[in-house]
Amino acid sequence: MIYTVTLNPAIDKTIVLDKLLLGNVNRSISSRDDIGGKGINVAKVIKNLGYNVCALGFIGKENSDYIYRKLNKYGVCHDFIEVDGETRTNIKIVEREEGIFTDINQCGFSVDSLDLEKLIRKLKNRVNREDVVVLSGSLPKGIESNVYKVIIEQLKQKDVKVILDAEGQALRYGIEANPYLIKPNINELKTIVNCSEDIEDIKQSVEEFVNKGIVVAVSMGENGALLFSKEQSLYSKPLKVDVKSTVGAGDSMVAAFAIGVHENMPLEDTFRLAIASSTAKVTMEGSQAPNRKEILKYIELVEIQRR
Repeated sequence: MIYTVTLNPAIDKTIVLDKLLLGNVNRSISSRDDIGGKGINVAKVIKNLGYNVCALGFIGKENSDYIYRKLNKYGVCHDFIEVDGETRTNIKIVEREEGIFTDINQCGFSVDSLDLEKLIRKLKNRVNREDVVVLSGSLPKGIESNVYKVIIEQLKQKDVKVILDAEGQALRYGIEANPYLIKPNINELKTIVNCSEDIEDIKQSVEEFVNKGIVVAVSMGENGALLFSKEQSLYSKPLKVDVKSTVGAGDSMVAAFAIGVHENMPLEDTFRLAIASSTAKVTMEGSQAPNRKEILKYIELVEIQRR
């Protein structure tokens, strides 16, 4: 089974404009609402690829019904801890003329130590040996930045593989617990190591993590993606597609990694699926999850180089 944990979920509202005029009245071409937060985005893609997944984490009581309805529509199992307040709404502005994407992310509800204890207890009761758990996304108010480290240490007692997608101190602390795989984008990586965007420099900067047995995937947007393990170093060029939204592209990549780890796929095949999944996602507006057909059509187009 694959589980995703979203500590700070969101309702993503995407507004499409020709051009954003600051200080003026703007009229949208279209808009759409999606449920999001990194773990939920991951879960949607996993389900669309035909695998069972359960979404856990925290959710605000005041608008929980909307999110539950959406998850049920997608066929995603869910078992959230409800907390006081409402789940945040994030605004995504797409400017078609210049291809500019602007995110305005809210803070959302607050979580206390008792809520966190409930979540960890729920996770430990649910997961079994050889399950895969994805921990991803920002932290809600009230949660310490070492939270992912704490959760990973608890899950490793159950012998499960953990994928971590975080940034800043949350990522730095999480790495101390030796997750199976981490997937920072290049900017997130720069928050924890001193590196440029040169491939060899990146490779050297993550060597410490790789030597500890952590698989490191680094997404670099239009510059492609990298994957490092003790056995191999891989690079993939980006595929040229019509980019409609970058929201959830990294989450689609994480979803593919989770499937590959769960199914014991060769690392190169997993990486290929991850690139195809991310590519399919950026061709869609908002935080819509790409479906299996859309992802698989890019598989054969992915070029992977050994570095």
